[in-house]
Amino acid sequence: MNAGKVAAGGIAAAMLAVLGVVAVQAEEVSSCWQDFDTLTDNEVFPDAFTVRLVDTYDDEALRAANADPGFDAAAAFKGDAAFGGPVWTIAAPGPNPTFTDQLGLLAARGGADPGDLAMYEGRNGKRHWMRSAVEPADFFMKNLRALTFVPQSDGSTRVMGADARSGYLQWCAEVPLGPTGDRPDQDTGWATGTTGNGRTVMMVGQAKGAKAGISAIATQDVVTGKVTRRWTVEGTWTDVASDGKLVYVAAPGAVAAFRPGAATPVWRAEVPAGGEAAFRSVADGQVLVATRPAGGGPGAVTAFDATGRRVWSVGGSDPQDAIVSGGVLALHETRGGAAGVAAYRIADGTPLWFSAVPDLKTLADGGTDGTLLYLPGAGGPRVLRLADGTTQPTTLTAPVDRILVSGQRIVVQRTVSPELAWTIAYLTPKAQADSGTPAEDPRQR
Repeated sequence: MNAGKVAAGGIAAAMLAVLGVVAVQAEEVSSCWQDFDTLTDNEVFPDAFTVRLVDTYDDEALRAANADPGFDAAAAFKGDAAFGGPVWTIAAPGPNPTFTDQLGLLAARGGADPGDLAMYEGRNGKRHWMRSAVEPADFFMKNLRALTFVPQSDGSTRVMGADARSGYLQWCAEVPLGPTGDRPDQDTGWATGTTGNGRTVMMVGQAKGAKAGISAIATQDVVTGKVTRRWTVEGTWTDVASDGKLVYVAAPGAVAAFRPGAATPVWRAEVPAGGEAAFRSVADGQVLVATRPAGGGPGAVTAFDATGRRVWSVGGSDPQDAIVSGGVLALHETRGGAAGVAAYRIADGTPLWFSAVPDLKTLADGGTDGTLLYLPGAGGPRVLRLADGTTQPTTLTAPVDRILVSGQRIVVQRTVSPELAWTIAYLTPKAQADSGTPAEDPRQR
């Protein structure tokens, strides 16, 4: 027999086997496409424009924004010690997309439909893709090519993974457990991206057919969709996180730490009673657990060290209205009748400073670059030094409803009316001017 024919036949057989596997995988993934439709409505997720060229674009929403004195002042701003110059802008003929920073990308929820999702480039505002989920979906982004969707509203345990930049669905899998909270449709703690490495999502919940009082913990690879580890532990746990060494679980009244794969906890501790328990931060040997009543309102943040020792606790505020950055926990508090921001050192709970911010509505609507804390305000943004709470002067006086920091961009948003909202991204003080052709249309980059 001709050796060349044998080799060719072997290669052909191998290629057919590979193609067969690919075809099966494509069929499995395509069955999940029904859960995500491509959006074509640009009013939900408008295009971004270069701020310096706003007068040259023929865009109806942008023309309407130009008539707003606040937008005019924000776009004409030249920069100061707190804000660099404006880079790109979005004008929305309705509610603003709600941005969250994802490793320098901006994931955006649009309009009133929690299933609408888009991805923008934080650097220049370029919109990468738009999708609409049939059911609302939470998501975790672990790196620039892995975005994991976790549908929850209907109790489904099907999880999907997509490329973060293209939005292309890559895999679809059933996970072996579901949320254990009293309200599964509102439970966002059972799956988390806080895992201590760059390509896993962790889940804690109820496995099918499991006995009452027994939970399961699972680790899923976001690149392949495979569940790489699963084990059972005692207790009914509703939130999970990991620092890469230990796995931490929480539920109203208690928090515990497990070694990966171990059924017995390394330690277990009580936390202030409340209807909710969730992790605020797990880093540098400190575990911050937030608890609050089921109806909301004042709660507490409690810190434990790696051995389970309770280090400190702060009560009297809403622990969800908080920012954690640079070794500091900032809480929205009221002292002496004045609303403002109180900061605590995470290492030991030492109170660092309190700064009154009279018109501050929600601290969580602010953002930080690790050095400065940017807060929204009707008379313009308020900027505080995270180290000591002193005010950093700024000449930007345009009213702002929400601020977040993404890489080297400070993104501010303002809702003018039900028919008009705008977003402008500024350079951070540390950012250098963009190289290349700064006047280029961001939609073409």
